[in-house]
Amino acid sequence: MNRYIIALCSSVLLFSAHAQADVSLALPSNLELVLVNGSNSSGNDSLKLNNGSNQIAFRYIGRYQQHGTQTQFKSDIIIVKFDEENSKLALTLPRIRSNSAADEFNKNPQLTIVDANDQSIHFEQGKLIKEGLQLGRDYEQEIAAYNLTNSSASLKLQAAAIATPAIITASSAAVSVQTGDVNQADTSKQQINVGQMLDFWYQQADEETRNAFKERIK
Repeated sequence: MNRYIIALCSSVLLFSAHAQADVSLALPSNLELVLVNGSNSSGNDSLKLNNGSNQIAFRYIGRYQQHGTQTQFKSDIIIVKFDEENSKLALTLPRIRSNSAADEFNKNPQLTIVDANDQSIHFEQGKLIKEGLQLGRDYEQEIAAYNLTNSSASLKLQAAAIATPAIITASSAAVSVQTGDVNQADTSKQQINVGQMLDFWYQQADEETRNAFKERIK
């Protein structure tokens, strides 16, 4: 019986240690989650993240009354990146009570992320901006393009690592056939990523640039 109890306690301790080996991030109610590590995500009061670098994108959603009028505020999309391990974190946003405070927040968003000891942690911050009409935005494509840059809070992915496999010659195709279905599947997935990137930049370009792009393809 004693050996059974010891084994059971050991299992519980191992499970608890494994369960805590991650990062939890508590979110305020006035935050609308958009992306988590490059993938679309919906609002929640907390996130469970893997140890290491994590990136989230979100909006501030708030209401305030000014001059007797109820106003709804939606901020630009804010990007935050931090690197933590085995931590309980909480993100906080300021309270916005006026048009001027809303404008100031959009210009220079002030937010904090604290740990379980209420100590601020280091994080990088940026914005996901799209000029012009905002309908039908593809946030996954936008963040993929953003992460190829050196902008603040970017994951700084290497463009060459994504783009190179998309250039397929007759010789590389022959090698692909010889190396089997796994390499073909990896190449196909990378080609899809490149196609999404090209589509994103094409949608951002003006008409003259689009025409030049078409002529180059021809």
